[in-house]
Amino acid sequence: MCPKLSSQDALREPAERMSAPQLAQLVELLLGVATTLIIVWIAAPGHRPWRIIIRSVWSTIASRRRVLYLAACFSILVINYLYLVLDIDRAATEFISGRCGGEDFTHLVHAVEGEAVARFHAAVHWLPLTYFLGYVYVVVFPCLVFVLIFVFDHLRSARGLALVLIGYVLNYLFVLPFYLCAPVREVFHYYRHDLGSRAVTMRLDEISPAIMEAYRSMSGLDNCFPSFHTSLAVTMALVSWHAGRRTFAAVVTFLAVSIVVSTVYLGVHWLIDVGAGLVVGVVAYVAARWLSRRWAAGVPKEAAPAGDAALEA
Repeated sequence: MCPKLSSQDALREPAERMSAPQLAQLVELLLGVATTLIIVWIAAPGHRPWRIIIRSVWSTIASRRRVLYLAACFSILVINYLYLVLDIDRAATEFISGRCGGEDFTHLVHAVEGEAVARFHAAVHWLPLTYFLGYVYVVVFPCLVFVLIFVFDHLRSARGLALVLIGYVLNYLFVLPFYLCAPVREVFHYYRHDLGSRAVTMRLDEISPAIMEAYRSMSGLDNCFPSFHTSLAVTMALVSWHAGRRTFAAVVTFLAVSIVVSTVYLGVHWLIDVGAGLVVGVVAYVAARWLSRRWAAGVPKEAAPAGDAALEA
């Protein structure tokens, strides 16, 4: 006879089978869903956010044109995943390092900016802030694109949707050549392995090491310059002001600024990465505004929402 499990054992057993990174991913997913619903509600307080999301998903499925654009965006995620899984990232880094005497470009970045990040880490360290900035870095960041898609779809803004999707693709296309040809490792790793110092640490480990263990499936250790977190957050913040909803845009902008700060506070990015990311984000936004005109060319001006009118200004 099989031993009988108590109710507590039955509840504990699935949790024990789930690895720490898998549990971290589950928590991140649940927080991401809740975050998306809240920000969509801020944009449209008189509507139920889950209905807005369902309508947006359904209208996307029903439109061949939108499916193609959305598929282009999701292909970025697939390419990014394959880029890491197929070891293209590692092979490119080894090739560049071999041409540079066994070194990547991290030591050059450190030589230029010095101990700026280490001084920041010594001056600012507060556990509640670590939790908040860890939340925006891991959870809020991937939500931004989806939130803006749902909001602009709710506003029937074809131009806004074009800005979001084109801006996202351009950000990735702009940073990818640097990741392949100019590998720069994350700050904490350089301090730990090259300098043997704990002046800069991976502060997400203070919450749980499983967070970054799970995150590594979509993020290479030497994909620092420019900061993609910074560039995409900047583009999405600028785009959010075209929704014609000031409170919503202010919230998105606050979260975007928090994401930028988190990249340095958590020990991931150098200040040079952040500066380059700011430039990429603004350039991607400007280019997306120009390219998005063709997307919305067939939308009658009288039917366009306030956000689309502002884009034409």
